[in-house]
Amino acid sequence: MNRFFQWAMAAILICGTAAVFTSCTKVDNPVDGETGASGIAMIVKNGQIDYWRQIEKTFRDICKEKDLEAYYYATSAENAYEEQLAAVEELRKLDNKKLKGIIFTPSYGQNGESAEAEVAALAQERGIPVIILDSPAKAAALASSPYFGTDNTAAGRAMAEKVMVDKVAVFAMTNSPGMERAEAFKALKPNAVIFGVADKCNDEVQAVLDEYDNFVFFNGSMLVDAIPMLKAAGKRVYTFDAYGEFLDELIAGSAFFKGVMAQNTFGMTRKAVEAILTNARQGETVPTFYITDDNLNDDSVKPFLDFYGKQAPAVIDGLAEKLLGKWVEVEVDGQPAPTFDNSVTTFVSATKAFYSSSRPDYTEKQLKWSAHREYDVKISGNKVTLTGHPESEPDITLLEEFVISSITATDIVCKYRHTTIRDGQMHGTVIDKNARLVKTDIDYRQDVIGTWEGKTSEGLNVRWEIKDDGTYVYSRKVGDGDWETMVDLFNEYFADGYLFCARWKNASDGMGEQRQWWEIESIQNGVMKWKALNQDSDGSTYTETVEMTKVE
Repeated sequence: MNRFFQWAMAAILICGTAAVFTSCTKVDNPVDGETGASGIAMIVKNGQIDYWRQIEKTFRDICKEKDLEAYYYATSAENAYEEQLAAVEELRKLDNKKLKGIIFTPSYGQNGESAEAEVAALAQERGIPVIILDSPAKAAALASSPYFGTDNTAAGRAMAEKVMVDKVAVFAMTNSPGMERAEAFKALKPNAVIFGVADKCNDEVQAVLDEYDNFVFFNGSMLVDAIPMLKAAGKRVYTFDAYGEFLDELIAGSAFFKGVMAQNTFGMTRKAVEAILTNARQGETVPTFYITDDNLNDDSVKPFLDFYGKQAPAVIDGLAEKLLGKWVEVEVDGQPAPTFDNSVTTFVSATKAFYSSSRPDYTEKQLKWSAHREYDVKISGNKVTLTGHPESEPDITLLEEFVISSITATDIVCKYRHTTIRDGQMHGTVIDKNARLVKTDIDYRQDVIGTWEGKTSEGLNVRWEIKDDGTYVYSRKVGDGDWETMVDLFNEYFADGYLFCARWKNASDGMGEQRQWWEIESIQNGVMKWKALNQDSDGSTYTETVEMTKVE
């Protein structure tokens, strides 16, 4: 079968489905046009997948910008090298003045056959450069051609720097790029375990689903068929070159999907075109970058969002200034927040905040305590991240994240997330919820100091001696007699805004740490009123109140 017949048959087959070889469309790539404009040819492989469609889009856009004809040819499969041979024959029909250079990604047959020699011969005949894109060429005739592609080792290392834990399941294609990325990842994360797969990986992921909380997918678009089960199991997923629905997850501030390590297809293609126009002698590897909900508004991410028709969250003008002040969480997932689930965040600048919270971890029955803890603040788009460390445990990193959908002078509506990291490992449960915060000018921090007596809803007479050093003494009256001071290992409290939280541990053996959570309704004329929205084990709520009088 001669080459012309091969090309004609390929064109008929391709045009009958989704046109990939753009010579099928004469208007798009005229080989006999009368415009006289110079042009650039691009011959690549496997044009149906998004990676090459991104490259095609960029190539056409740049050629249009520079008033160049775009001669684009992509094969219908990874190893359809014969279609690249046909593309070279089509290019030979062009007038010598039509072609300024060729951007080429070789496709190989089962026995290593390729169109490399024909591409090199055409370039030599016309005296034009060849730029190798994405996959290095094997032919000696193209050995000196500039190469633009991804440094897979650097990409694997870059991914390892983004994943915060060491124990992670890494899934990679068993081709050279996939393994290079995975091995480079493991060099920095030695506790990672690599699973090589040829195509899909449902069974492989299912087999280790209970063993790992964090999963990395290299060559992500071909491996993410397991995503539904990972999402249902509450795992954290990092992937390489997988977009679409995952961009939706990032835009929504998902705790499940952590980000995309992106090959810079748009930047790489632009560099290749520029290399043709400048007759460049040297190529370069183009670095990857990481797309997360932190950088969706960056210029480098915009082409990916545009390609998939996604819209980044709008940057909130003056967000740093609007945040200044004290904010109390009042709603969780559209319902009033129980008092034990309240928190207070005080932004004192664009880079500094203080955070108070005393909440239980519902899964592990642990109690979290942050009393006026100082945090560093980072604002990116509509996302606000607070990073801090407990004074007694510097190896722990605490992250409080707010993905803000709206902010007014009095309200914030956001997705809130808390993460605890110990020695590079996720520690405990990630709290992820929708929340509403309200701004308050109230701060009872100094007003609570003193001795207060009152009666609980159960009729118990109690006394609180609240000190200015963050400790208190608690007593209760025995009948009509004397006050009995409780002997505890510690008694601590914080007052922030109108939230008052106390914790203590009884000296008796076996007694665990205890908590109380209160909202201060008012302090007026020596009378302090407390209330708390509490929750029963069945989820129903009830309100408890206490009124106390200040005594000398």
